[in-house]
Amino acid sequence: MAAYAALASLLQTTDVNKYEANNLFSVEAEKKIASIHEMVRYFQSFLGDFPHISKSWERRIRDVAHEAEDIIERFTRLPIQPFHRGKDIPNLDDQLGDVLEKIGEIAGEVMEDRPSDLPAAVSSPSPSPSSSSSSRSAPTQNDAVIGLDEDLTAIKGRLCGEPSDLQIIPIVGMAGIGKTTLARAIYEDSFVVHRFDIRAWITVSQDYSPNSFRKIVIGLLESMKLLQKLLSRKKNNGPEDLNKQLDEIDLSEMTTIVFQTLKFRRYLIVMDDVWSTKVWDDLMMFPDDGNGSRIMMTTRLSQVAIYPRCCSLIHEMKVMTNAQSWDLLKQKVLKNGVCPPHLKEIGEAIARRCAGLPLAVVLVAGLLSAVSDTQASWEEIARNINTAVGRELDEILSLSYTHLPHHLRPFFLYLGGFPEDENIRAETLIRLWEAEGFLKHDNECDKNLPEEYLEDLVKRNLVSVNSRRFDGKIKSCSLHDMVRDMCVRKARDEKFLGVTDGRSDPQEMIDERRISLSACDTDRLLVSTTRTILCFELEFSPMFLCFLEHLSLLRVLHSTSAIYEAISSHVFQLSHLRYLALRGPMEITPAISNLVSLETLVIHPVSRWSRNYTNAGPLHLPLEIWRMEQLKHIIVYDRCILPHPSSDTPKPLINLQTLSLVTNLVWTDKLVQMIPNVKTLGLVYTALQDPNLGHLENLLQLEKLQVSMIGDSCRKWQNPILPTTLKKLTLVKKRLPWEDMSIIGSLPNLQVLKLLDYALEGATWATGDDEFAELKYLLIGASSLQHWTVHESSFATLKRLTLCCPGLERVPGEIGEISTLELIEMGGCKESAVDSANEIIEDRKNCGDDALHLRYIGQRRVWSWKSFSDEVRRLAPHLS
Repeated sequence: MAAYAALASLLQTTDVNKYEANNLFSVEAEKKIASIHEMVRYFQSFLGDFPHISKSWERRIRDVAHEAEDIIERFTRLPIQPFHRGKDIPNLDDQLGDVLEKIGEIAGEVMEDRPSDLPAAVSSPSPSPSSSSSSRSAPTQNDAVIGLDEDLTAIKGRLCGEPSDLQIIPIVGMAGIGKTTLARAIYEDSFVVHRFDIRAWITVSQDYSPNSFRKIVIGLLESMKLLQKLLSRKKNNGPEDLNKQLDEIDLSEMTTIVFQTLKFRRYLIVMDDVWSTKVWDDLMMFPDDGNGSRIMMTTRLSQVAIYPRCCSLIHEMKVMTNAQSWDLLKQKVLKNGVCPPHLKEIGEAIARRCAGLPLAVVLVAGLLSAVSDTQASWEEIARNINTAVGRELDEILSLSYTHLPHHLRPFFLYLGGFPEDENIRAETLIRLWEAEGFLKHDNECDKNLPEEYLEDLVKRNLVSVNSRRFDGKIKSCSLHDMVRDMCVRKARDEKFLGVTDGRSDPQEMIDERRISLSACDTDRLLVSTTRTILCFELEFSPMFLCFLEHLSLLRVLHSTSAIYEAISSHVFQLSHLRYLALRGPMEITPAISNLVSLETLVIHPVSRWSRNYTNAGPLHLPLEIWRMEQLKHIIVYDRCILPHPSSDTPKPLINLQTLSLVTNLVWTDKLVQMIPNVKTLGLVYTALQDPNLGHLENLLQLEKLQVSMIGDSCRKWQNPILPTTLKKLTLVKKRLPWEDMSIIGSLPNLQVLKLLDYALEGATWATGDDEFAELKYLLIGASSLQHWTVHESSFATLKRLTLCCPGLERVPGEIGEISTLELIEMGGCKESAVDSANEIIEDRKNCGDDALHLRYIGQRRVWSWKSFSDEVRRLAPHLS
């Protein structure tokens, strides 16, 4: 939500400790800022305790937080220019006093009115069994289950097979993906009906309260047709007294009846739409008689699915293919599922627009069924499909958002700023979150929070994982089209983020703190209170530069668009900028040091096919870069030249964690002193510079290192000495002798090793005792390696091996003895090497181990560079 995001940002802005060194504020102003800081903490705690406050409260808290932040940041905005405190912002103390008074008023009103602001679900009377969501019996309509054949087979196998102990089978997936339809089809399957003595279906209330368990028990009794028998024993004065009769029945009596009815019988209980783990804490009435009884549940939340102690493997549902969507649409709309030729093209287009969600197909089918089977009618539906279907889908998908904790909402809403179908890099996303002020690292453990938050969104089926890193952490992610539509609507409604998509009116962005621009006429943008601009695939005009000049408080500028060189002169005056990502060509002038708040600098290369492309060589960073103490990440995808720090450079860049991709960096004691905490380092050396890397061992925080050589005449890296902290190492064209691998193999923390484009030379490699003890992933690209022997104690924890070695004769048999190995990938290898890998797989299978797999990758995946500039762009990004 926008209120929580505003408070998180204001919490950082009101941290008076960061202003003490500059003596910016009077003693009185500092006291008021400190008071605002404490009030922010109170509001954050309040939102955590009462997640269902009214929109009016959210709006007031958000607005006053923005007002306070604007006052403070306008006062501190231009430390790079002559500054006259009284002239620039008169009566600062008065302004802070006014906003502090507003905050106090809101806090007082919140405390006074808090009980009435609780959600209606908590205070409303319990509905009657006939209307209660927890007492509905299983729907019996014969919905189509196209695209669910494999799911049906898998779940039925688990229902009817081993083990005989009671098992809970969770079906997990995003809203509208068909969880309930699948569960219903299984529930009504004739084989399942005959296998189980008792079947019951209940839909669990979304707002699980102390009274919800009672409703579940009543729902079970009703589904098992026991409720009326129970009521018949009681005095019955008519339907109007039903709630009273139910209230008079003791809960323990009802649970006893459920238990006794299920005891010694094989039963199937379906619990649909479970949102809370508290359900399982309360449900202790299901007997386990070892007779194959099952509980099947559907949920959007992975953490709910894995909670029960007798839970079996989660069944995760996937979206349908376009072909499956079209088949389902035909069956729902057309007689016998046969499509007339004149409707085929438009029908397939409509099916594609449903983005693989069965619910969307069903909703569209309802619309198509109400119109004539003419091409014009279907085209009219196609034009309005988003409006017609979006409203109903939005209500369903919005439940997932409603159940998000307040602290997760800004992280989710921020994803709506990326274009549809965008493959979002997790590292980029987390850096943006940090720049926005959503995160505060009070200790070392907090540094994992953003990754945990992203995983939480994945577990809630709001975010899809596109790829993971070797250690299981998310590498890239995306939003399903319809989840993104909901996300964008929520972000706009809460004044959190405005998104232009070619249809939006840029004037609507005037009050937005954050805007995302794509397919938009930037000339029509108006000056606003914007703190964040996300730009995708735009060509900027001179008018956009004028727009930037008025955004003195801009905090984030993330652009993947082609930038005119002149933009830098405007950008380098934005002293509050924390995150800057641009696409060249451009000149980085000494004026960049004006960006005293900058934490992340990213320069993307211009595509060779862009009209702005110039083969200008590496980007030259100015000497003033060494004076930017807040910098955490310097990432230049197409190489940069970094000048050596001067002897009078005042302080080391203690915050710098990422430095990549730097050409011909000259290592000295002074350089090491300037980057003591760097964790990720990317280096390139040409024939012009001797790669003297002896100082690397003094970088005691270094975890990821890539070293690349350009040109055959480049000098070799002699006697490599590396820090023991290293976790990931990528070598490109280094031409080290294989004997030096013993040095690398002794690194105690190394988990990933990539050897690309003749990184080592020689025909033979023999590993020694206990080498590569912690290595999880090994990639050997193009090399002259022919004979490889592996000591039985080496690679003890290896999980994945990728080989693209055209000369390698055989994969060592000892590789098959590594119990942790899960995957061997091979591409461009000799047939004898492939055969030896197959033998390893067969030997493992003969020993009853099916965990090891062999995957073939095409010739195009051989790791050999055609040209440096192309490949380095692929390999350099953050070395992840």
